[in-house]
Amino acid sequence: MGLPLSTLQWWLARARRRALSARPVTFTEIPLPIAPPPGAPAWAVEIVTATGVTVRLREPLPPAAVRTLVRGGRC
Repeated sequence: MGLPLSTLQWWLARARRRALSARPVTFTEIPLPIAPPPGAPAWAVEIVTATGVTVRLREPLPPAAVRTLVRGGRC
């Protein structure tokens, strides 16, 4: 009796999801000028994920809240 292909695919997909969610979230601090250039949006935080998703925040958030936001969206 063999293993159905769909079962193997499901196991592999589940293993990939678990591996992705186990990766730690890393942040890089980027120093900004004191005042934004004229006409530039005044974002307090801008996050660009590896998948190309951009999250912009007008107000800063605590790091734990940003981690939840990024992980919750599976970015």
